[in-house]
Amino acid sequence: MRKRMSVTKRLTAVMLLCSLLAAMSALSFAEAAGGRTVEKSSDGAWVCVKDGAIETSYTGIAKNRYGWWRIVNGYVDFDANGVYKNENGWWYVRDGKVDFDYTGIARNDYGWWRIVDGKVDFEAIGVFQNEYGWWYVVHGKVDFGYTGLAANGYGNWYIKQGKVDFSKNGIYSKGGIGYNISGGKAQGNGKTIYLTFDDGPAGNTDKLLGILDKYGVKATFFVTNCYPDYQYDIGKEFRAGHAVAAHTYTHSYATVYKSTSAFWNDHERIQKVLVSQTGQRTSMFRFPGGASNTVSRKYCSGVMTSLTRQAGQRGLTYYDWNVDSDDAGGTKSSDGVYNNIVRGVQKHTQSIVLCHDVKSYTVNAMDRTIQWCLKNGYTFRVLQPGGYTVHQAVAN
Repeated sequence: MRKRMSVTKRLTAVMLLCSLLAAMSALSFAEAAGGRTVEKSSDGAWVCVKDGAIETSYTGIAKNRYGWWRIVNGYVDFDANGVYKNENGWWYVRDGKVDFDYTGIARNDYGWWRIVDGKVDFEAIGVFQNEYGWWYVVHGKVDFGYTGLAANGYGNWYIKQGKVDFSKNGIYSKGGIGYNISGGKAQGNGKTIYLTFDDGPAGNTDKLLGILDKYGVKATFFVTNCYPDYQYDIGKEFRAGHAVAAHTYTHSYATVYKSTSAFWNDHERIQKVLVSQTGQRTSMFRFPGGASNTVSRKYCSGVMTSLTRQAGQRGLTYYDWNVDSDDAGGTKSSDGVYNNIVRGVQKHTQSIVLCHDVKSYTVNAMDRTIQWCLKNGYTFRVLQPGGYTVHQAVAN
């Protein structure tokens, strides 16, 4: 007959387990913060500890089980309010502690920043608000030098020196298009277009950037390294306020769809190109051929089913489309591209339009296409992490 464990032994086992869990928790916190953790010292002060000692040389953000804290010279600064950084990002701090419940606009000595769940969102582009107004944000930062139109989910707005001017009324002109502004808002049809361009940059990209700039339209570029001589255009796209996302490094179906690991290896290579040109990674991407492609069946059965699931696990968002210019299919003329887009966007309230800036006839169609869309009340926006997306049915 099995002997029962004594009460004393059971209590001892529980205490040992609790100590082990606490040690594991403290270790995980420390590992997540570069080996640092925040502890209460013998004199009652909250300090940043690394390798068992107060790290007086450290200023940044460190964490413990109670939260993430602003550290100055090794001590928690409970008077800290604003945006501060560490090796993992830029954070919104209130009374010394990162406020993960805050979404809005906050500032530091370097500018005003778009905050999402306590962290600066460097991929944010468009109009966002806080308690002081509505602001035009480019790559996470309010652009106080900008005057013109910019959009969010509520419409297209007149921006004056980085802020929505709700007192603006009358006609505003850009690129030969006259916009009727009432209460700071351009009057439109309530429909949104997300222009997206795949496979570049290439020889036509500079021309396309000029056309977009003419009308003040922002687009989303899903980039590759297929034309390395034009890699610099990724930086130009970024600096012009467009969204720059990952497509593929090689655009070789045989390479990227050989296995899930092959795909993510290729993805990491294009991420490194993005960092070299823009200074940051992206959480947005598009599968070569889209999530519904069937060509991947030739190389690995079920690979798309696995990859679409793994994308979310990696904190990434993929984007398909619901309007196809067909410029990578049977359409080989600017008229064809124009007609396909114009017909397509009329069917949707929100249209993600697939185009390719490697096609000269597509770029040549953009001036006419954008004019038609603007004159008919459409608003152009860029894709955003956590924003609108289209997912096609996975077929492999």
